[in-house]
Amino acid sequence: MATGATEFIDSTSFDVFIPEKWSTPAIVARESALNMARGVDLRYVGALAGGGDIVNVGTISNLTAQTKTKASNAATSYEAITETNSQITVATWGYSAIAVESIVDLQSYLKAAATYAPKQGYALALQVDDTLAGHPDDFTNATGSLAATSPFSDYLRAIQYLDDADAPDMDRWFGVAPAEVAGLLQMKEYVHNDYSMLHGSAPAATSQERAYVTSFITIPIYKSVNVEGTNAAGHDNFLMQREAIAFILQMAPTMWGPFRDVDYFATKIAFEQVYGSAIMRNNHGVFMRGA
Repeated sequence: MATGATEFIDSTSFDVFIPEKWSTPAIVARESALNMARGVDLRYVGALAGGGDIVNVGTISNLTAQTKTKASNAATSYEAITETNSQITVATWGYSAIAVESIVDLQSYLKAAATYAPKQGYALALQVDDTLAGHPDDFTNATGSLAATSPFSDYLRAIQYLDDADAPDMDRWFGVAPAEVAGLLQMKEYVHNDYSMLHGSAPAATSQERAYVTSFITIPIYKSVNVEGTNAAGHDNFLMQREAIAFILQMAPTMWGPFRDVDYFATKIAFEQVYGSAIMRNNHGVFMRGA
């Protein structure tokens, strides 16, 4: 019969012989749905094919029809037109780089460079998304209040802003935070079948379109945690037509390496990209302050 705990060989006293195991599957950091680049104007990418860092895009104004009077010898009036231009500056040089010491690959059961290669690509894509998500709060037209779910009237007003600007019906889209989607799900105009004729198809099943929620008043809604803002302060949700923002990727993500560094006994791998963006048609976007 045992008389004391010290007479046992327990998991503490024998711990030196109890191995720890590491699983091959790891808890990989989640990646946000990146929507911005899919919904902006990409037509100007070839303008810097021969070099340069600024693209000037000229405007072409509408003309005004004149009324000719019946009086004889009335001279024709000719319009004086002074056109302007918008600029896209390509000045962001982004990169992601890692250096892996040789002892790491020698002793670990995962190859670090291969493990982090997809994360390097995601880091560059996230950088672009962050940049583009910073534009909507610079749209002149705005609706709603921060930290409050936008009512149905704000969605209608945002659409009217684009209609008033003669923005094309094609390539319009809403970008909203999850908090705003939660508000939409409490809006009768959004969830009731009586309004189904206003909306679109069910959410897409492909992973590429995983951020697509559904269409609202025939305009697609894309959800992303990367919309600027916070749940406490509110988010910079938006409605825009593609031509509101232009994006130029002058250098697509390009790999450097792997290079061996003898001074540090490390393998270095880097990816770089060069890009720029600008608001081109301010009245084709609406800053929808919301949840």
